Amino acid sequence: MEDVIVFGHGRYYQSKKESLKKIYNVIAFIDNAVKSDEELYDEGVPIYNPAQIRKLPQVTIITMSAQFYEMAMQLTGLGIDDTCIRFGVSLVPCYDVVEKTFCDLNCNICMEGGKLVLSCSEKKYILTNKCEYEAVLRKMIRDRYPYIKLVADMPLQPLSRRFGLEYGKAVDRFYIESFLNENRKYIRGNVMEIAENTYTNMFGKNVKHAYSLHVNGWGHDCIKGNLETGEGIIEGSIDCLICTQTLECILDTEKVIKNIYKLLKSNGTALITVAGIKQISLYDYYNWGEYWRFTKQTLGKMFSRVFEREKVEVFSYGNIKTTFAMLYGVCQEELSSKDFEYNDEQFPLIVAAKVRK
Repeated sequence: MEDVIVFGHGRYYQSKKESLKKIYNVIAFIDNAVKSDEELYDEGVPIYNPAQIRKLPQVTIITMSAQFYEMAMQLTGLGIDDTCIRFGVSLVPCYDVVEKTFCDLNCNICMEGGKLVLSCSEKKYILTNKCEYEAVLRKMIRDRYPYIKLVADMPLQPLSRRFGLEYGKAVDRFYIESFLNENRKYIRGNVMEIAENTYTNMFGKNVKHAYSLHVNGWGHDCIKGNLETGEGIIEGSIDCLICTQTLECILDTEKVIKNIYKLLKSNGTALITVAGIKQISLYDYYNWGEYWRFTKQTLGKMFSRVFEREKVEVFSYGNIKTTFAMLYGVCQEELSSKDFEYNDEQFPLIVAAKVRK
């Protein structure tokens, strides 16, 4: 195997580590995050600051970062010969849309005369600065992904400011109802739902009493109560609390979680959903306020301060397509069932928690 030095030791390198080690023998790493006086190792291989590169053997240096253009310029500035610079973009898996485009077009990347050179099919681009490089990339990506133009041509106003409810069902309800359906065995005994009993009736089994809790006491057989102040909360009275899209509308979430704990019986369960990436609900905003957006980390840590950590489970649901549809006001019926099958944790439309007392 050829001896190489790897420039970059972060997430990018970790994603391609297995592919790289099948081809090369890594004798050292350099990384801008490492200080010159630090002694760091990865599986016995030393990690240096780039300023120390002249102390290392003169072997091929492979850039392992999505910012490979900047890395190549940095190496050139350190006096590294063009022939010693290679790029990790050709290693699988593809890290981003740039690498996917290079792969699809069979692009070869190298350095010539201190300049980055892209050779794709019969075209060759000699790039003298970053602006030229980015302009070439934009054209390549535009040509391969026509939906970029669709986004660029979209109007600035959404289709609906009410989540598509004017003509269908909101996209986020698919995930909320899927979460509740998966946990329907807990919806039994004394069940309390925020604002109404819709989901208790839809998913409940062996429900002894169905309660609804509303801050203004609106609705038939509704308890006037407040999860923030504790009004209407009877300690140890509920087997299951269904609390959907509510925490984002309450300022003091710490008090809410304590009151949820107080409300539940021993072994009781709270099924919580909150907004991840989502537009503001104007109805909630003008009636009682809307304050927060959540991630799995946020929700998990918040509930683990009150509930035992091992009794807190958090989930996220969504992908770029369903999240975009929700933001633009496209209703659920306009999407296919397959659109909901892929879950991408980077685009959490809905975040959910199942917590047990």
